Amino acid sequence: MNEKRNLTIEENFASAIQNHKKKNFKVAEKLYNEILKENPNHFQSICFLGTLSIQTKNFEKAKQFLYKAIEIQPNNENVLNNLGTIFKELGELQKAINYFQKAIEIQPVHVHAHNNLGIVLRELGDYKKAIICYKKAIQINPNNAAAHNNLGNILSDSGKSEEAISCFQKALKINPDSIEVQANISSIYINQLDNLEKAISVSYKTQERIRKAFIFSNQRISLYRLKHDLQQAQYLKSKNYKINGIDRFQKIGNEILGRNENKENDNNFNQKILLNDDEINSFLPFYKANHIYQISKISENCINPLNNWHDIEEEYFNSSKQIIYIDNFLSDEAIKELREFCLVSKIWNREYNNKYLGAFSEQGFISPIHLQIAVELKQKLPKLFGKHKLGRFWAFKYDSTLGKGINVHADFALLNLNFWITPDEYNNNKNSGGLKVYDVPAPQDWTFHQYNKNVDEIYKFLNDNNANCKNIPYKFNRAVLFNSAYFHETDKINFKDGYESRRINITYLFGNRLVKKMN
Repeated sequence: MNEKRNLTIEENFASAIQNHKKKNFKVAEKLYNEILKENPNHFQSICFLGTLSIQTKNFEKAKQFLYKAIEIQPNNENVLNNLGTIFKELGELQKAINYFQKAIEIQPVHVHAHNNLGIVLRELGDYKKAIICYKKAIQINPNNAAAHNNLGNILSDSGKSEEAISCFQKALKINPDSIEVQANISSIYINQLDNLEKAISVSYKTQERIRKAFIFSNQRISLYRLKHDLQQAQYLKSKNYKINGIDRFQKIGNEILGRNENKENDNNFNQKILLNDDEINSFLPFYKANHIYQISKISENCINPLNNWHDIEEEYFNSSKQIIYIDNFLSDEAIKELREFCLVSKIWNREYNNKYLGAFSEQGFISPIHLQIAVELKQKLPKLFGKHKLGRFWAFKYDSTLGKGINVHADFALLNLNFWITPDEYNNNKNSGGLKVYDVPAPQDWTFHQYNKNVDEIYKFLNDNNANCKNIPYKFNRAVLFNSAYFHETDKINFKDGYESRRINITYLFGNRLVKKMN
C-alpha cells in the first residue's frame, strides 16, 4: 500500500514539475496540493508551492509555504534565498538582505543568493557592494547569465556603456533567447542617441524575441487584452495589412468575447478567460506574428516649429513648482504618424491591473520619429534637456469602459514629459482625463518599491507634507512637463468605447537623479 502511495506521489510530483515549467500554474498547484493531502510534510512540494506563489505574485501565500519549509529544514539555503526574494519584492529590503546573507553563510557558493543580494544593494544605491556580489556570483559560476546582466545594469547606470554592453553580450551568449538582456542592450543605444538606426534595430530584435517566446500563462488571457487585440486586428484588416493567423484569431476570439461580454464590468481587474487547446492553437499564429508600422518620412520637425521653445524653457525655470504644459506639442505630420504607429503596431506587450496596456522603447515602441523627438528636445530646449541623457520612453493605452488609469507614483528621473495623442472628439469629459501632479518631491531615500507600489504610504506622505495637486485636463497634442520627483497619477478617464478612441499617453524620461558613483 505504501509503495503504491509513494508511486502516486512521485508521479504527481513529476507531472507537477512538468506543468510548473510550462507555466501551467493552476494545474501544477493542484498536483502539489494533492501530494500534500497524502503527505503534509512533503518538503519539495511545499517549496515548489512557495516558488509558484512567488511567480504568481502571491507573496503572502508564498511566505506561508516557505515558513513551513523552514520548520522542516531550518538551514535550507534555497528556502532562505526564496524568502529573501519575497521580501525583496515586498520592498522590505533589510529583511531580504538578512535572508540572502543567511543563505550565503550556510552555502558560501550559492550563486543566486549572491546575485539577489546584489540586486537589493543596487536598489539601496550601494553600487560598490552590489558589484562585489555580482562578481562573486560570476566567479562561482561564469555561465550565470543573470549576474552578467545585473553587472551590466550597474555599469550602464554609471555611464560605462561599452563595459555594460560587454557584460550584456556575455549574458546573451549564455542565454541567446533572453528578452531582458536584449532589452538592456537596446536601452543603451537608445540612451546614447548617436546611432538611431542601431537603436531601432536592436529594439525590434527584443520585440521579435517577445513574439517568439509568447505563451498563454495558465492557458488564460485577460478579457481586456483580448478585447484590445480583436479591435486591433479589425483595424489592421481595415487597412489591408496581411497578418499571419488574423482571420482565425478574429473568428475564435469574437466567439469567446461574445460568451464573456457580461464580465466586462467585473471588479476583479485580473479576470482571466480559460482557453482550451484548440483556442490556444488558433490564437498563437497571430500572437507570434511580428508587425510594426513603418513610419513615413516627414518633411518638417517633429516637435512643433511654431512654438516659441525659448519662452517655454523660461516658463519652466520661472515656474515656482516646475509643472507646466505645452499645447500643440508635436507637428501635425509627426503626431499623425506617431498615432498610426500606436494603432497599427503589435507592440502592446505589458498588461496592468487597472486594465491598460503598455509598450516600451526597448521592446519595439520605437521609430525615427520617437528618437527624433528626443533629439529635438535637446536642441530646442538645451538648458532643460541638453545635458541630460534620454532614459526610457513608453506609451500606455486605456479602455475607460473596463478599467482606469495609472495609480499614484514617481519616477527615478529628473524630467518627465508626458503627452497625449488621442483626438479630443473621443473624450467624453473635456475637464478631466489628464494628469494629476502633486507638488512635493518624493523623499530621496525612498526605494523603487516605495515610489511605485505603496499607494497608502504615498498618500500619507503627500498629506503630511501638505502637497497641492495640479490637475492638467486632457487635450490632444498637449504635453505636460514636470519635475520627475513629483508623484503623479492619471485623472479619471471617460473616453468613448472603441479602438481609435482609446486614450493613449506617451512618456519620456530624461536624466537619473539616483545614479550612484562607483569608487
